[in-house]
Amino acid sequence: MGKFIFITGGVVSSLGKGIAAASIGKLLEARGLRTAIIKCDPYLNVDPGTMNPFQHGEVYVTNDGA
Repeated sequence: MGKFIFITGGVVSSLGKGIAAASIGKLLEARGLRTAIIKCDPYLNVDPGTMNPFQHGEVYVTNDGA
């Protein structure tokens, strides 16, 4: 059975949530555990591309539209 660690935070960018998740993952891998990072942006019925960046942070769209 898998175990999960959730890194959460507010809408403010640059708080270090990604660095914290990567660091914890690297420490777990150093102890022989298998890790994977999944980023989830749960925008339900909202297009973040039309929101003010101060509400949610920057939005990046790749060439394939993802």
